[in-house]
Amino acid sequence: MHEGGSHGQGRRRLGAAWCWAAAALLCLPGAGLAVLRLIPWDIGTPWIQLLSLFPASVVVTAAAAALAVLALCLDPRPRRTVLAAAVTGVMLLQLAMVLPRVLPQQGGAAAAPQAAPSSSGRSVTGRTVTVMALNVGPPGVDVEALLAEVRARRVDILALPELTPPTLEALEGAGVASDFPHRVLDVDWAGTGSGIFSRFPLETLERVPESTFYQSRAVAAVPGVTGGIHLTAVHIDSPRPGHTPYWRQELRQLGGLGQALPGPPSAILLGDFNASQDHREFRDLLATGLTDAAQATGKGLAPTWPANSRVPPFVALDHVLVTPGIGILAFATFTVHGTDHTGVVAELSLDG
Repeated sequence: MHEGGSHGQGRRRLGAAWCWAAAALLCLPGAGLAVLRLIPWDIGTPWIQLLSLFPASVVVTAAAAALAVLALCLDPRPRRTVLAAAVTGVMLLQLAMVLPRVLPQQGGAAAAPQAAPSSSGRSVTGRTVTVMALNVGPPGVDVEALLAEVRARRVDILALPELTPPTLEALEGAGVASDFPHRVLDVDWAGTGSGIFSRFPLETLERVPESTFYQSRAVAAVPGVTGGIHLTAVHIDSPRPGHTPYWRQELRQLGGLGQALPGPPSAILLGDFNASQDHREFRDLLATGLTDAAQATGKGLAPTWPANSRVPPFVALDHVLVTPGIGILAFATFTVHGTDHTGVVAELSLDG
């Protein structure tokens, strides 16, 4: 009996040791990424790219916490208590950074009195419009599928970063003009082009200056909306080696666009930001007064890259951002073949 009890106790200690070691190892990615996310100074590659894995690392940290608690239960010791507390602390810290993206904000971004309910069930005031953005990438995107999404969702404004002449020609052949009689185009053969298509009349503005990719701008004359809606088809340079300073500068530049407009403008920035909520530079952009439609509707973790790949999408790089006074009613993503990004679509309420 004594030998059997000693043998069982030895197995529990061995199991606890394995659980303790595994918990310590599994906690490291989450702890490291949390530190990267919190540091106040600029970081470069590959750290910027690694931050894209932050939401996924929460799952790994949760597994580490479970193993640490199991090790403590199998063989209670002070150092295992310390590890369990430390891993749990890291998990709680990560959850505090991630949960706001999956908890819908009350009222979205609307700051207006309630009126008739929208199609999504939320009471809104003003005109409802649907906007969509898709980085169409190199020629080859399925334009028929794209326009099918446009028609099914009754899209009013469409932004297409990386628009090239072949893709534009394919869109023309598929009947894009019948859906969007108005457009602002900055198209080139280098894959740096852009375009805005609209059911409403558009006033062309100078595109965002000195950006790597063309970022078209326009003012949509939406009936009932004084001053129109300022639109920017966003495509920020990626933070690949040698391009991080451009990436950082272009995100800062977007934050200054609204401040240069007269009065309190209504503006929508939509497209490929090449940044997520885990990048300080993107959070700084939001701090200028913009609201992320995905986060406002509790879908801030909906990934948009890479699409149509062996690797499933794991990071939200594409966004719809709006200024105060624009209500966010719904947000969704969709996939079409021929591009490595998913599209983003948002239903918005515009004040008069």
